[in-house]
Amino acid sequence: GTYWYHSHSGNQEQAGLYGPFIVDPITRDPFAYDSECVVMLSDWTFEDPGRVLAKMKKFGPYYNFNRRTFADVFRDASRNGWRATLADRSLWAKMRMDPTDIADVTGFTYTYLLNGQAAKQNWTTLFKPGERIRMRFINAGAMTHFDVRIPGLEMTLVQADGQNVEPVTVEEFRIAPAETYDMIVQPRAEAAYTIFAEAMDRSGYAAGTLALRPGLRAPIPERR
Repeated sequence: GTYWYHSHSGNQEQAGLYGPFIVDPITRDPFAYDSECVVMLSDWTFEDPGRVLAKMKKFGPYYNFNRRTFADVFRDASRNGWRATLADRSLWAKMRMDPTDIADVTGFTYTYLLNGQAAKQNWTTLFKPGERIRMRFINAGAMTHFDVRIPGLEMTLVQADGQNVEPVTVEEFRIAPAETYDMIVQPRAEAAYTIFAEAMDRSGYAAGTLALRPGLRAPIPERR
């Protein structure tokens, strides 16, 4: 199955001490495929990871630049009325949460990586038209959830966290930190395909390419 290793000492994992760990089955694999590749997603910051953690311990929303302001109170009141607006603020205050707190650290701080490379570096894996490729997705991010798709290709999920599952075909999936998903794809067209992993809060993305030959690249999908 598909697994990964990482350090549990200090902030070494956030500094890049991790990697894929693939265990071949003793018996015949129930899912047929012609080739395979690892797609390891992660979030990288040039800021010291220890400083990131220290800032968040002092003030949880430190990296949340979309928090509601005092002006938003009047905007919401004019739209929904004061009673509803104050009730909404009271509810979030009791939970000690923020409605815009989708991700603790965003693309403003992080560079999102695919196999250690930023999107502009265009990590590429090659294929032959018609072959079945087993793509072993691993989320090695510290805290980023990724929404993954390959425009123009359906993906068949065959394994989750190293365990075989009943195959299911999807066009997109969400992968949380530490999760692994094995997808089988079968590109038939003589074209390039973008492997697109967008952060759940839409603040950035990682990307790579499935291509017939090195140097090809498909367009980056429209951001959502």
